[in-house]
Amino acid sequence: MLINYFKIAFRHLQHNKLFAFINIAGLTLGITCALLAILYVTDEMSYDHFHQKSKQLYRLTTTITHPRDGSQQTVGTTGQVQGPAFKAALPEIEDYTRILGMDGINISSGSKSFAVKNLYVDESFFDLFSFSLLRGNPKTALNDPFSIVLSEATALKVFNTTDVIGRTFKLEEGRGIDILTVTGVARNPPANSSIQFDILVPFNYLRLMFKDENWLNNYLTTFLLLDSSANPEKVSRKLTRVFQTKAKKQFSEAGISPDQYQFHLLPATDMHLNPLGQLPYGKADEEQGLSGGSTITYSYILTGIVAFILLMACVNFVNLSVAGSLKRAREIGIRKISGSTKGQIVKQFLIESAILCCISYILAILLSSFLLPIFNQLSGKKIFFSHFFNTGLFLDGIILILLCIFIAGVYPAVVLSLYNPAQVLYNKQKLNQKHLFGKSLIIIQFTLAVGLVIATLVYYGQMNFISNEDLGYNYSGLIKIHLPPQRIQENTIQALRNQLVLDPSIKEVTSEEGMGENVALVNGREFNIRRKNIDEFYLSTLGISIKNGRNFSNMDEGDSSNPVMVNEAFVKLVGWENPIGQQFINMDDRRTMTVIGVIKDYHYGSLKEKIGPQVLSMGNREYVIIKIQTGKIAQALPVIEKTFKKTFPQHYFNYSFLDDEISNAYQSDKNWQQIITFSAGLAIFICMVGLFGLSTFATQERIKEIGVRKVLGASVAGIASLLVKDFLQLVLAAIILASPIAWYIMNKWLQDFAYHINISWRVFVLAGLAALLIAFFTVSTKAIKAGLANPVESLRSN
Repeated sequence: MLINYFKIAFRHLQHNKLFAFINIAGLTLGITCALLAILYVTDEMSYDHFHQKSKQLYRLTTTITHPRDGSQQTVGTTGQVQGPAFKAALPEIEDYTRILGMDGINISSGSKSFAVKNLYVDESFFDLFSFSLLRGNPKTALNDPFSIVLSEATALKVFNTTDVIGRTFKLEEGRGIDILTVTGVARNPPANSSIQFDILVPFNYLRLMFKDENWLNNYLTTFLLLDSSANPEKVSRKLTRVFQTKAKKQFSEAGISPDQYQFHLLPATDMHLNPLGQLPYGKADEEQGLSGGSTITYSYILTGIVAFILLMACVNFVNLSVAGSLKRAREIGIRKISGSTKGQIVKQFLIESAILCCISYILAILLSSFLLPIFNQLSGKKIFFSHFFNTGLFLDGIILILLCIFIAGVYPAVVLSLYNPAQVLYNKQKLNQKHLFGKSLIIIQFTLAVGLVIATLVYYGQMNFISNEDLGYNYSGLIKIHLPPQRIQENTIQALRNQLVLDPSIKEVTSEEGMGENVALVNGREFNIRRKNIDEFYLSTLGISIKNGRNFSNMDEGDSSNPVMVNEAFVKLVGWENPIGQQFINMDDRRTMTVIGVIKDYHYGSLKEKIGPQVLSMGNREYVIIKIQTGKIAQALPVIEKTFKKTFPQHYFNYSFLDDEISNAYQSDKNWQQIITFSAGLAIFICMVGLFGLSTFATQERIKEIGVRKVLGASVAGIASLLVKDFLQLVLAAIILASPIAWYIMNKWLQDFAYHINISWRVFVLAGLAALLIAFFTVSTKAIKAGLANPVESLRSN
């Protein structure tokens, strides 16, 4: 019996190839999007679950209450002392490990130098985390302070082999240059690991450089392994009590209330979707030793968009099935008269839907594998084709295909099974209420499509605004180089600059320190400030304007009394009318600073942050910024590299363009812009298919009316407008519904930017006109065809 159903289904699909093709195409696109979304969400949720002890692993977090305004900030960092002290005090803690990450560490072997990501970790690292070793003993690999564990990729890069136990190379760090011995080679961390590394160095080596017993410091990550029976909430409360007792003396010396610090435990498996301790302006705090933090919001957004697109594809299936059913009305009527039950007819149509859905699913897997590299690039993922055959994802796929069969097949099957055989055979069968269900689904479809078009236009407007916004300085042609921190001296930087500026391809050279946070005490009031050390060439190299006062000068003896320059935002915040000569105390080192100049505000961070108070001073620097002559980059780069290696032998040479760094600050937004744009295009295409289906239905429903109107002298344009009008009303309703929803969502997104565009009414008009034009051309093709048909044939049909 079942075989007969399949034979009938295949025979029908062969006779309705266009119907089958459109349905398969729409479902394939919808299922493809769903599969990619499932892969994305599954990957996001899988982070750090591969550790065997993941259920007992917790990240120690610190919640700090700021006394000035009572605001709270939770960071994922602690100092060196918390881990061992908490383990000694609480029996619920089985073990701990601390992680301090350092990017750009210099290692060298022979004449080769490499930049690596280093993690300082405790000896218990391999006991808590399931990173397996290809070579070496995980129990002893980190015992010696001068030992080192390489990742598989690093071993191959440095030594061209993983058989490197006992090999040595030089590590350049705070102690200078030390020789370390390889005691292990670890498999490369999986892509879904928050902990990524090139080398692992024992924490005891770090303590040879910097032994910190301050309870109030927060700069590294501490993980605790709890007893399987321990209650994390109770342990958190105990941690805070231990901290308040142990740090009592330091609290008193710093004049801080113990209540300002609270400790909590974050499950290690929740780290990826709960990034903590973010540095300002969107830069991840690599010192925590963690990478690739995300947020569950992205999964919600992507899942929501894809769910609607898949629903739209299923809606089209429904509409096309119902529209095409009128051609099969006689078949259904005859089958009913011949004794077929409603259940048999429903089963027949469900089998036809299942065949189309299964074909679409297979094609979707192939299309997904083809699009996967592009999707990985947009999402920043490393998902492979083999993940499609993961057991969990396979089950998700089965559920997905069953859901599609149910949504796309049940309604048409039930509707068609209810046909009255007598009415069918006498051509009197009509679908109830003028197919209001299908029309309402068209409104929902176009609401989403118009909303995505509006989102795309707003995205492009904001990204264009960012690209063209005057940042207050000229970043074009600027190259940035990180200097070896152990070899930086004022005369070294000056010598490097003097050699570089001799080349005609180089316009100017300056140096700076990375941005830091400080507190300024001005007239008894404390203000949070951003601080940076620069030299006297910095402002001219970057084209930053001086509003009042003067620049630094090594030739000016007055610059020896802690001179600083401040920006306009600083002056406005503290309320100075005549800032030149004013003084304030830098609370970091208690020095009294004297203002010698005021610079115009410039965007030292991204446009997501307001320009805050900034202080520029002379002091230690760690970066060199080189201004290249226009069109001379190819000539300048070899000169820069040669001069750098001469100044800093046996050190890697890396550089970055400042405009690339600025662009990277918005990379996530740009990726989502592309995703939204692609989704909008796909949604519009699916809407066009849906309109085609419903217009087909409407034309068939009114075929006799069209014939009568033509006989009575109606023009093709008149008949076409009669059919098009109804659908344009549906699209207009969708535009009215979509506009306020899209405005609310995109306005919320724009609030992430301190400097952003205002959403213009033109955006809604443009999106609405686009939707109306698309609807008009989609429906009018079918309407014009109906208007051109022979009225005699129209009156004979049905």
